[in-house]
Amino acid sequence: MKKLVIILLLGLAYVYISFAQQPSCDYKVEIIADGEEFEKEDFKWRMRATKIEGKSTNITGTAEIEDSNDKTVKSYKPWTSQAISKQKTSSEYTPNLKPGEYEITAEINVECDDTNKDNNVDTKEIKIKGEIEETKNKESKNEDIEAKAKNTLTSDADNEQITTKTTKIISKTTDEEIENTIQLANKNTQKIQESQPITSSTIQTPQIAYESSNERAKGWIMIFLLTLSVLLNIILILKR
Repeated sequence: MKKLVIILLLGLAYVYISFAQQPSCDYKVEIIADGEEFEKEDFKWRMRATKIEGKSTNITGTAEIEDSNDKTVKSYKPWTSQAISKQKTSSEYTPNLKPGEYEITAEINVECDDTNKDNNVDTKEIKIKGEIEETKNKESKNEDIEAKAKNTLTSDADNEQITTKTTKIISKTTDEEIENTIQLANKNTQKIQESQPITSSTIQTPQIAYESSNERAKGWIMIFLLTLSVLLNIILILKR
């Protein structure tokens, strides 16, 4: 047990001594970009690390660009444990971003006792101009086209329902007319039987003028049924 305690104390002493040996320092990072709104082809930026106080050390720098949906679209690592004495600037980046809004985040880590880590991170919001408005207009036009298509489909469905109802009404009307015609033919046949002998001159084809093809077709059906009824009655009379 005593050995375990001694080992722990030695470990803590080693960590304390190692930390105490690190010199204090203060480094900051900043994002360099000329403005906040850019054309797609004109946007470029850099990141710069600067020593505020302390001795030279090694530095690691990273950066990333996120879109408006918090999705990382670009990432960078300009330095990995590289020596820095006063200042260090990254290469110029031209990410060629699509139109929209973005946020750049740059961060540094140094191998010294940084007394102020608040300035080890820098952020900058930017906007890429260009075809974003045209894209919105296209989306709006597409929505209008879809709405018109839905209205057209609804209109077609309504027209189909109206046509179906009209067809049913015409069919019902035709059936009623045919039934009335048959009843009229039977009454006429009875009158013919009571009044005079049946001769060929008794049957006459009615001459009616019709205004449309549909009415003409219904007229022919009525004539056919009337004639058929008369012939059936004649046959029945002759058989007697």
